[in-house]
Amino acid sequence: MNTDPLSVDIPSTDVPSADLLDGFLRQADRVPDRTALVVGERSVTYRELDTATASLARRLLAAGVRPGQTVVVYQQQSLDTLIGMIAAQRAAAAWCVIEPGPGGEASLGALLAAVDCGAVIIDGRDPLTPGGMAAAVADATGGPPLLDVAVRAESSEMPLPGRPLSRAPAYAITTSGSTGVPKVVVVSRANLAILIGSRDYPYTDGELVTFSAMRLIWDGSLMALAWALTVGGTSVLPDARMLRDADAVAALARRHAVTHLVATPSFYRLLLPRLVELRSTLRIVTLAGEALPARVVNEHREILPAAALYNEYGPTEATVTCIVHTVADIPRQLVPIGRPTAGSTAHLLDDRLRPVRSGTRGDLYLGGGQITDGYAAQPGLTATRFVADPFATAPGARMYLTGDLARTDAHGDIEFHGRADSQLKVRGVRIERGAVETVLEAHPAVREAVVLPVTDVDDTVYLAGFWVPVDSTAVPPASSALAEFCAERLMPEAVPARFVPIDALPIAAGSSKLDESALRALLHKPVDRQPVSRDDWSEAERAIGAIWSEVLLHDEFDREDRFLDVGGNSHRVVALHMRLEARWPGAISVGLLFDLDTVAAQAAALPADPAHTAEPAAAADIPLAFEV
Repeated sequence: MNTDPLSVDIPSTDVPSADLLDGFLRQADRVPDRTALVVGERSVTYRELDTATASLARRLLAAGVRPGQTVVVYQQQSLDTLIGMIAAQRAAAAWCVIEPGPGGEASLGALLAAVDCGAVIIDGRDPLTPGGMAAAVADATGGPPLLDVAVRAESSEMPLPGRPLSRAPAYAITTSGSTGVPKVVVVSRANLAILIGSRDYPYTDGELVTFSAMRLIWDGSLMALAWALTVGGTSVLPDARMLRDADAVAALARRHAVTHLVATPSFYRLLLPRLVELRSTLRIVTLAGEALPARVVNEHREILPAAALYNEYGPTEATVTCIVHTVADIPRQLVPIGRPTAGSTAHLLDDRLRPVRSGTRGDLYLGGGQITDGYAAQPGLTATRFVADPFATAPGARMYLTGDLARTDAHGDIEFHGRADSQLKVRGVRIERGAVETVLEAHPAVREAVVLPVTDVDDTVYLAGFWVPVDSTAVPPASSALAEFCAERLMPEAVPARFVPIDALPIAAGSSKLDESALRALLHKPVDRQPVSRDDWSEAERAIGAIWSEVLLHDEFDREDRFLDVGGNSHRVVALHMRLEARWPGAISVGLLFDLDTVAAQAAALPADPAHTAEPAAAADIPLAFEV
């Protein structure tokens, strides 16, 4: 690490590369009868995997696949998916895994528009593949041959190609784009080899069993899988059916007594209570793909105290992960992502590409041998995100602008501080989501919580807190009680304006990450709650209460509750005043609302003369909040 205290520039060290195909073939010769892969209920030895991938590679070559092309493995996750991936490499081509179903056609279309596709592999036996899928794929691809692994083919002795150049593509992967059209990142064999070579997980030969609780359409699944195949380990993955069921995934891990497990923090938290039986075998847990909350670290220590915990970071554009942190027994409030792995660099820079002071946030740039060539068929976007690396000695070296903010802590480790293009600010105040979630989870009735920023119809940002109860059979606390609990521990801007109880945190099917879109969708559904009874309220109090409900977006308040304690804020005070003014012109000034801050007090201040009462204004005509 750079010793200059005023800059942050974390360099790499040299690392030997470890080519996936070379490593796998060595192990097939060394330990042919050892189990190489387990996917769901199916498994193969290294010898069987060697034979199956060579056979499929010859079919690809016979179908016309040429070196450097991309082979689409268009299948639900299964053992055949992995056979297709390795077979593509043996045919000197790249693989790209795409699952049929929602989003599959968009990913396939983006891929075919960006790369040279040599063939599409499907599995006609897969009951999860809809009927007519072969015809649909043929129409979508417009030409590349289809290979159905369910159809037996004549054996061929066609020679397989020699080892391709290191810069040849290893795999392509689609990532979400801001326009809704997926981007395609092509990762070279050299990129992947450096990733594999940087893995320094301790293991015992003959006992290594890795487990990837991820889908193969996400490159995070390669973290342990690719490395294990090059050192003679056994790699275990759930199949498509199991991935939908945390119980089934955990049972698979227990059945094979896994030693190394990889998952996202969200999914790992679901698995943890089900992994107690692995205390004697599980040596390492690696989490990646999301920020790692300290609460997950604490739960890990309670359930699996002997297993080392790694927090890894890296975008697809830098080949899976390239920064790692070994998490201490006593976690810091913010768990760092750590330092670059061997072969990679990290730089925290300002907008003029100058290193920022230590402890100061900067844009996170990544460099080194894992940086890919960019986005296929998108030179403009590539040029904006992949820039010349002024810190590298190698000519032509580039670094990748991640779009993330980070800083170094007092220990010299990198801390992740969110996206630069979506910093969470509420009424001008920067809010750390994790801090709010930690406070909400400290409530005795809350087991898990997620806090998301939500933009109202008038472009005002507020926080919504989604929470899982400790006891689903108990009477849940009112939103006002949760708001009061948070208000005692957080600045006003950090108190969620809405609290939504949920049964469990939703996990996205494609990435095993938290499904934020599913949570946001709950905000548009009718709220199933028991409102406070207003039977004994006066007519004026009920009228005021109806306006409060419009402004606060809930009706969990009593006539003596303070407006600011039940989700109100200074901006919503203005919205409240607009509605009151429309109904009772001149009755209550906006300044008085900070003193008359309950339904009862405001109702008492209304004029008794009905002549002062106007017709209620249409809610849509009055904004919910204002920037003041």
